[in-house]
Amino acid sequence: MAVLDSDRERFPCDGLAVVRLEGEIDIATAEDVYVRLREAVLESCTVVDLSEVGFIDASGVNALVGATRLATGLRRHLLVAGPPGQLRRILDVLDLNDLLPTHPDAEAARATHVTHALS
Repeated sequence: MAVLDSDRERFPCDGLAVVRLEGEIDIATAEDVYVRLREAVLESCTVVDLSEVGFIDASGVNALVGATRLATGLRRHLLVAGPPGQLRRILDVLDLNDLLPTHPDAEAARATHVTHALS
């Protein structure tokens, strides 16, 4: 079963929340990150702003993947913005760019959302 790409699929949206994360996303913080993202996705389409994240490990990537799957299952968009270079490399190595496409910043993610949201 193919996973829908919530960044490119057209879903109706009731709004767009921005979740700004900062610092490190690792085994000690990934569960809290997932909980924040889950809460946001349960309410609306969501932009995850990672521009202030300095480090992310596999558990952080797993939190993003889990939140993306939840969003897609709810027919909501989850957009990743401002990823650190380390995350872009991880996504390349793990071939996850289709599942977690990234945007340079939150404004670019918002612009993409506008083109993909159904009124």
